[in-house]
Amino acid sequence: MFTSRHYSFIGMLSIVLAVCSLIGLFTAILLSSYNKGKARGGYGAVGLFGIIANITGVIAGFISLRERDIYTWVPKLAVALNLLDILIWTLLIVWGM
Repeated sequence: MFTSRHYSFIGMLSIVLAVCSLIGLFTAILLSSYNKGKARGGYGAVGLFGIIANITGVIAGFISLRERDIYTWVPKLAVALNLLDILIWTLLIVWGM
């Protein structure tokens, strides 16, 4: 009942990076669809930021998994979300070529 376990700050930061990347992804997709499929150059910048944020999130997730006395579901969820985001961004880039 009373434990010294805590939520990893780095793991939670990794989840925030994944969610921000997902928001950017869906925003870029919606804005591109409103422009009849013609994406502006800024959408590519959003994609680049998203990939960089996800790579940083994966690294932060793995670092937070090495911390002691934490709830491990937070870093595991963060790594999974970031890897899923990377996969979606990569598929979108390849599909768009």
